Amino acid sequence: MSVLSRFRKESPFEARDLARELEVKIIKLCMNEKYFPKRYRFTVAQSIIESVQKMGDYITIANRLPVYRDCIAEREKNQRYAFAMCEVLLRKLDLAERLGFSIPEGLLTELVRDIDKEEKSIKGWIASDKKRLNEE
Repeated sequence: MSVLSRFRKESPFEARDLARELEVKIIKLCMNEKYFPKRYRFTVAQSIIESVQKMGDYITIANRLPVYRDCIAEREKNQRYAFAMCEVLLRKLDLAERLGFSIPEGLLTELVRDIDKEEKSIKGWIASDKKRLNEE
């Protein structure tokens, strides 16, 4: 039985939802002059924003691909790219800290915790896909 479109809801999907939250937090952080002066936006802040957006894009692409034998390789490739972007984000945030940007320690700790949570979510997603595929 189909559901009317006005009653449809987007199902909760942790990896995607965490990526969206991370994207919002990082964009707000990078566009705040208190933390990233304008002269550094094109060299440091924009690069951080692009990384979090790529991560979200890879998650969206992977999620759109069905869990079938002929699509699983492409799906997993995008999941692994999303996972890699988490590592890239951590490196770029570390670079920003080493360059002396005044990012509050609490905010930086929260972002690192969120990125670690995202990595675990993506790993779980990959494992879940493999399990589903093996059950078929």
